[in-house]
Amino acid sequence: MTRYNVRPATRRSGGGAWQWIVIGFVVGFGCAVMAALVAIIGGVDPTALTAAFRGTPTALVITATPPPFTATPEPTEVVQVVLPTATSAEAVVVLPTATQPPPTPLIQIEASPTQAVAPIGQADAAPTLSTGLVQSPNTLNLPSLLVGRTSALVSVEGGTFNMGTSIQEVSSAVDECINTWEGNCLLAYGEDSAPEHSVTVNPFFIEDAEVTYGQYMSFLNSTNAGMGPNSHRRGCGGQLCILTRSEEPNSSVIFEGANYRVLPVIENNPATNVTWYGAQAYCESIGRRLPTEAEWERAARGPLNNLYPWGNLFDTNLARTSRPRSDQLGALPVRSYPANNLLYDMAGNVSEWVSDWYSPTYYAQLANTGAATLNPLGPPAGTQKVLRGGSWDAVPFFSRSVHRQSEDPVNGRPFIGFRCVADVGANTPGMPQSVAAPTSQTGTTTDAAAPTAATTGGTNEETTGNAAPTLPPPPATLPPSQPLPTVASGTLPP
Repeated sequence: MTRYNVRPATRRSGGGAWQWIVIGFVVGFGCAVMAALVAIIGGVDPTALTAAFRGTPTALVITATPPPFTATPEPTEVVQVVLPTATSAEAVVVLPTATQPPPTPLIQIEASPTQAVAPIGQADAAPTLSTGLVQSPNTLNLPSLLVGRTSALVSVEGGTFNMGTSIQEVSSAVDECINTWEGNCLLAYGEDSAPEHSVTVNPFFIEDAEVTYGQYMSFLNSTNAGMGPNSHRRGCGGQLCILTRSEEPNSSVIFEGANYRVLPVIENNPATNVTWYGAQAYCESIGRRLPTEAEWERAARGPLNNLYPWGNLFDTNLARTSRPRSDQLGALPVRSYPANNLLYDMAGNVSEWVSDWYSPTYYAQLANTGAATLNPLGPPAGTQKVLRGGSWDAVPFFSRSVHRQSEDPVNGRPFIGFRCVADVGANTPGMPQSVAAPTSQTGTTTDAAAPTAATTGGTNEETTGNAAPTLPPPPATLPPSQPLPTVASGTLPP
């Protein structure tokens, strides 16, 4: 049997591999030497070749796949993040720029002291904060439609003067009424204006003219928005403000359910058919008030304490009364006659409400004190309010600056109007024009001469009870601090 000498396979394979390694090394080394010689001949730096043989690592850059997002540079300011809405896929980041303005505050600060005023009744108007000069609430509450429409104020000096008249003067005035003006006057009509008594009043301002229809309609239309329908029936201290055609067919005021108006031709006429409460509410709405009886007489009698605003003789060219007789009925536009001491129509045109309650014996009570009364306010209570100045439908007797009349405060009449006053230092619209300064403390006088009468006949004002004192004095036991009696608001139709 033949035996074969067989070598292990692993040994044969190892010998073959070694041979290939040797061959590869020789070939590689030869190539390197050849490359080096070529490089040297070509002028290459040998140190670079050394670094090449050492195998310097090279950074690996992969560009086949783009990055998943673009890198956002780091901001240098605080960013504002806008949160995603229900339809947004993701939040949006808004970066501020160098020119971006600062954020706007939620509340604006208004530094102007003369800011616009929201009309009354518009409680839902956005409030505006203000800095600087603080305005009086009376100015801030000025009815919107009356801004710039209030009457000018005339300054009246304070001081002491003789208020009222004497029975002798009243008797002479009655004779003049009957013999000169052919009127129906009685001594009883003027007894409540006596006796003379000393009164001291503080300085004050008084409106130069009677309040007009145009002004009063602006008042009603400004406040109507907050008072609701028929505001004139309840809008003045819970009382009737003015008689419209709804209450009086002959009234000049047209009420259309939402607005009040008069015909344009009479807008500058004095507002009549205004109740005492309506007059008071108007004055208070513009930061003013009704004058006291003493203040009204102080202003009407002028610097020399005259019987009429211009002197002691009646002049038909200076006042609108029923003399001389005319076919034209009613008051004339305010300022139709010349001013006296810068005041218009303190005699005639319409009688004017004042703040005082009426008592026929009030003057006697003041005279019995034996000293000047400071700023008298009238009786603490009563059932009627005082009227002053006479009117278009009465003889001159009633236009004497000393004459007193009275009327129920809830009654509006076609011959009754009003004007307002303001206290010195009050922040109210309207600038005083000048000074009507009574300086004399002399009493009233009566002149024998008078203009010739034109016609005869009584009028509505002359024949009504308010021309004569017929009421008893108020209860003496009622303290001044007790609320004054008023007519129940339920007396008027809704």
